[in-house]
Amino acid sequence: MACSLKADPMLFARLSRLIAESHSLEDVLQSILEEAVWVCGAVRGFLALVDYDRGELDTRYTAGVGWSEEKRIGRLRISESTGKGITSYVAATAVSYRSDNVAEDPYYISFFDDVQSEIAVPLVDHFQRVRGVINIESVELAHFDQGHECTMAGLADLAVIAITIADQKARERALLQVGREVNAIADKDTILKRVIDIPAEALKFEDCSLFLRDDSTGKLVLRATRGLLKQQVSEAAYDYGEGLTGWTAQAGEPVRVMNPAQDKRWRGRYEEIPSIDVGAFMAVPIFSHFGVIGVLRVQRKRSKYKWFTNSFTEDDESILVNIATQLGIALDNARLIDQLVKTERLAAWGELSARSAHMIGNRVFAIKGDVNELEYYLGMLGADSKKALELSDSIKSGIFLLEEILNEFRDFVKASHLDVEDFDINCVVQEAVREGFPKRSATLLSLDITPGLPVLKGDAKKLKRCFSEILENSVNFLMDSGEIQVSTALADAEDRQWLKPGQRHGSYVRIRFEDNGPGVELKDKPRIFNPFVTSRAKGMGLGLSIVKGVIDSHNGVIYEDGTPGVGARFNILLPYELEQDNTSSV
Repeated sequence: MACSLKADPMLFARLSRLIAESHSLEDVLQSILEEAVWVCGAVRGFLALVDYDRGELDTRYTAGVGWSEEKRIGRLRISESTGKGITSYVAATAVSYRSDNVAEDPYYISFFDDVQSEIAVPLVDHFQRVRGVINIESVELAHFDQGHECTMAGLADLAVIAITIADQKARERALLQVGREVNAIADKDTILKRVIDIPAEALKFEDCSLFLRDDSTGKLVLRATRGLLKQQVSEAAYDYGEGLTGWTAQAGEPVRVMNPAQDKRWRGRYEEIPSIDVGAFMAVPIFSHFGVIGVLRVQRKRSKYKWFTNSFTEDDESILVNIATQLGIALDNARLIDQLVKTERLAAWGELSARSAHMIGNRVFAIKGDVNELEYYLGMLGADSKKALELSDSIKSGIFLLEEILNEFRDFVKASHLDVEDFDINCVVQEAVREGFPKRSATLLSLDITPGLPVLKGDAKKLKRCFSEILENSVNFLMDSGEIQVSTALADAEDRQWLKPGQRHGSYVRIRFEDNGPGVELKDKPRIFNPFVTSRAKGMGLGLSIVKGVIDSHNGVIYEDGTPGVGARFNILLPYELEQDNTSSV
């Protein structure tokens, strides 16, 4: 005979207040279950929640008689392994189920010998996902009626509200933690590690990987991961547009899919989870001041249970977008701090160098005068002075070398000081080639000048020295053989991808120096424009750094995109104003 509900007009008000005031989701859900058992006159009950790590139901809370830890752990093991059971059926259908006589019920699997009737209701969130099931049992036949079912549905809704609030609090804590930590950390590698750890720990993303653009190759390179790709950090890479990861970077939009292996964009080149086991995939772009600089992606395993999709939701996407946004800001800040430190150091070093160069230059001038006078007196001594004259020549050679170093210092310090005027870029390139290329060289030189290029504004003398420096580098590495191609043209779409977002609205001329020498090793590409980096015995490694300083001062860009072992290719992009009608001639 059915039992009526126990009257408690304050039940929902009391539980609602508990949800609002409690800091413990465990306390709230345990109280909801205990109230369900009491108000419905059940003998026992349990509340099972979806475990997103394993993709299955987990009996977290129990109430009533007969429970032990062993029974709690084993309660769903049989039904999950067989795919049967009232609880599993409710989880699969998201519909409440009431059994008046479990002995005759096709879904029931016996666990307690005294059970005669049972009722189970799903916990369904606003994404229509089943978050869990509340199940209560009675030792009487047909104990539960429609009133019990309605009450249980209301209690299930309260449980979902409590879970949703707890989820939101966890997301807020994660965002605050990300913001607090990444903005307090200046080291880039530490920032990347924390951004990987926080979502995985706080938001239960099983596998999380972070790809950043490598400026030297233009590829998205794996920089941090918690999954199986740890051995491929700094090696795994995607082209922009390649796979779901590359598509996210190219489109600048988040992507969230189920069964990604069935998506036409999927490539599965680098997998935290084998393709056959991937149930859900989500990736968001990382923006900085320079545009999309990377991708943050997460994956979940495919559940072995048909009722459990293990999908990512709009809330998951929102939290990942927020984390990616904070990461982009943190990386911008780290870059600015690094640039500020370098600028301050270079400014101090530049001032010291300028003063030192002036003092050394004065002393070199005096020494040269003394050497000239010494030569005069040695010349008067006749044949006996031969050894002394040889020594004098050696001293002069050393002084000239010292002067070259001093001039390199001066050029480095004054790289950003420009004498601006209108000039013909083709004429400047031709003069640099005519004056800088050896007259008797086995190296073949070809010059491809595009006529009619716009007139530029800048320091033609400094630019000519830059072109000569690059040309000299190519000649030295070719060892009196090989070929060098020098060309001018308007910048095309491929060139413009090297521009910063703030520069892409402008128009540019491209000057290219290409050779078939040994090229630049991939590991060296990010460093070749840094001061004091050189593979040559001569000089201090300031040449390309001076070149970059001059090009930067013209609001231009210089980059090297040759192939190691095939040859080097230096490209210089210089801006011009579209409204100018003047053109250059060859």
